[in-house]
Amino acid sequence: MAKRKGSMYTIQRGLIILIVIILIGILILGLVAEVDKLLRIIWGVEENVYFENQDLSRYLRSEVESLLYYYSKDSILYPVNATIDHDSGEIVSESYGEIIDITATGNRIFEVEKNSKIKEIKYKIKPYLYKEDIEKINKKIGNYTTTVRGSDGRKENIKLASELINNRLLLSGEVFSFNKVVGPRTKEKGFKEAPEIINGELSLGIGGGICQVSSTLFNALKADEFQIIERHIHSKDITYVPDGKDVAVAWDYLDFKFKNNFSNPIIIKSKVIYNQLTINILGSLEED
Repeated sequence: MAKRKGSMYTIQRGLIILIVIILIGILILGLVAEVDKLLRIIWGVEENVYFENQDLSRYLRSEVESLLYYYSKDSILYPVNATIDHDSGEIVSESYGEIIDITATGNRIFEVEKNSKIKEIKYKIKPYLYKEDIEKINKKIGNYTTTVRGSDGRKENIKLASELINNRLLLSGEVFSFNKVVGPRTKEKGFKEAPEIINGELSLGIGGGICQVSSTLFNALKADEFQIIERHIHSKDITYVPDGKDVAVAWDYLDFKFKNNFSNPIIIKSKVIYNQLTINILGSLEED
C-alpha cells in the first residue's frame, strides 16, 4: 500500500509540474506576443501603407526588406551592351538596366504617413560597353589578304564563311571560336560541295575551302599579339598562305580559337571582293 501511495504521489507531482510548465509557457508566449506587438507599434510601418497592393501595416524592417528582395528578383532588367549588327555592320546602342533599390524603397516605406501607397525606387545598372566605345575601335592593328581560286562551290563557301565572321566584336579577354561562329557546314546554311583535305588527300565535302578563311584570319591576327588557344595545320601542303601559316578546321573536332589579350575590344572585318579575301582586325588607339 505504501508503494502504491508513493507512486500516486509521484504521478500527481509530475502532473502538477507539467501544468505549471504549460502555464508558464502560455504566459511567456503571451508576453512575447505583447512584446512583438509593442515593437511593431514603435518601429513598424504605419497603418495602411501599401506596396504593390500589399498592406505593410506594422511590418518590421527585416520583413519589408525580405518582401522587396522577393519583388526585385522578378522586376530586374539587365543592361545590354552596345554591339555591332553582324549583317549591316551598324553599331547598336547600349541600353541601361534597372533594379529595385531595396534600401531607398525600404526607407521610404518607413518614412511615409499612414494610408499611403508606395512605388518602388529604382536605380539604373550601367552596361559594360557603350556606343562611343565601339566607335573608337577604328585603328587597323592587323590585316591579311589571300587570293581565292578553285571551283564555284569553293568560292561560295569562302564567301559565306567570310560573311559569318565579319563584324564580330570580341571583348577583352573573350575567346573567339571559328566553329562556334561559323557553325555546322550544311547545305541548309548555304554551304556547297567542294574539295577539302582529309588525311592528306583531296576529297569532296560540304563546306570545302573554308580553311582559307581560318588561315587568312590567323595571319591577320599577328599571332604574337594574341593568345592562340587551339590551332591545327593541314595534312597536305596548301598554297594560299606560306608554309606553316595555315589553319585547318573541321566542324566539331578541329577548331581555331584565340583570345583577345588587349585591354579593349577588337572587331573582325572580313570580305571577299572579286577573287581577294581580305580580313582586317580593328582595335583602339588607346592600345598604343
